[in-house]
Amino acid sequence: MKERLALLFTSDTEFESVAIQALRGTDAIFLVARTVSEALQIACQQGRELDLAIMTFDEDCHGMTLLSAIHGCYEQLPTLVVVEKDSGHASALAYANGACGCLSKPVSLVELTNAIAALQPTVRELALA
Repeated sequence: MKERLALLFTSDTEFESVAIQALRGTDAIFLVARTVSEALQIACQQGRELDLAIMTFDEDCHGMTLLSAIHGCYEQLPTLVVVEKDSGHASALAYANGACGCLSKPVSLVELTNAIAALQPTVRELALA
C-alpha cells in the first residue's frame, strides 16, 4: 500500500501532537514545516505526491498567502486550515484561498479526526481500522 504524504504547517507543537494522533494507525507520513519557506519547499518538491495539507495560522497574512500559493499549484490537494481565533473573517479568507475546511483553536482530537475524515474518506477508513 502506498504511504500517504501529509504536509503539516505549524509552529504549535501541541497541535502537531494532536494532528499526529489523528492519523495514528494510518500509513500517513507527516512532512512538518515550521516556516512558510519550509512549507513552500515541501510543496515545490513533493506537491504532486501530497495527499493532504493541514495548516495552522496565527493573525499574520503569511499563512493565507501560503495557502493561496499551494492551492494555485495543486487545486486538488485537500487542505484543512486551523486558525488561532476566528471571527468568521479568517474562515472566509481561508475558504476564499482554497481551504476545504477550517477549524478554530483549540481543536480536540475527535474534532480534527472528523475534519480530516470529511476531507478524505480513505483516511477515515484507515483511522477506524
